[in-house]
Amino acid sequence: MAAVGGGARLPAVPDWPWSQGDEGPARLLEAARLATLGRLVPAVAHQLATPLASIALRAESLEGDLHGPGGAVPGDKLERYLRAISAETLRCKELLANLRVFARAPDPAFGKVDVNALCRGAAALVLHEGMRRQIEVQLDLDEAVPVIRGCEGRLGQAVLSLLVNGLDASPAKGRVVLETRVDRPGEVAVTVIDEGPGVSDDVRLRLFETVFSTQPPGRGLGLGLVACRLIAEQHKGSIECTTGHGRGGRFVFRIPSGSGQGGAG
Repeated sequence: MAAVGGGARLPAVPDWPWSQGDEGPARLLEAARLATLGRLVPAVAHQLATPLASIALRAESLEGDLHGPGGAVPGDKLERYLRAISAETLRCKELLANLRVFARAPDPAFGKVDVNALCRGAAALVLHEGMRRQIEVQLDLDEAVPVIRGCEGRLGQAVLSLLVNGLDASPAKGRVVLETRVDRPGEVAVTVIDEGPGVSDDVRLRLFETVFSTQPPGRGLGLGLVACRLIAEQHKGSIECTTGHGRGGRFVFRIPSGSGQGGAG
């Protein structure tokens, strides 16, 4: 069972047979993944538009020099512009690589997962959305966190959902912190801390229920946190909310460093 603060325990999620053809949890996870991506796509498109515009402007300037009176590009300008175009292209490549991890349909088979790299990728995807809302997204990653075994796509989905949840909860000029720790022997903790209004006890007991949402109608489907819970249990881990009303939210997602495969694949 997933834990919550104050010593309460959440009721168990039904023991779905992940590898035995029951499509219920898989459909819920897919719906949650697509809902999160749908909210982030405009921000990611804007992130791509900036370096692409820079590349286009520099290329147009170089082309103008080639077709101008001199028919050549000054050597120092060519070097500077090519270096800038290369850097902007790398930015696009890195953003698309991050997006690919979270956008593709997850492979249910477990493999090696670099938790810190996954967190960096998730943070990069929400960075522009945070800037738009005037919310700082801060990373505090423990380099001692080991590579674990798990489903990279699903774990990435959980981290991304928790970050979006933190952004939704935080006010303008607030901060969302994503941290990783070796929490206990043989266990890795991924924690997202926001500066929102906190979580009351009655809401906390319902946070991980299907279609429960504290967001206004049309903004949230109520699938993100229950998806996180399913992913945690799929990895024989847990998720908990450890802070109370008026103190911001603190969500801790724990995964065994071995992450014995919970019936997937």
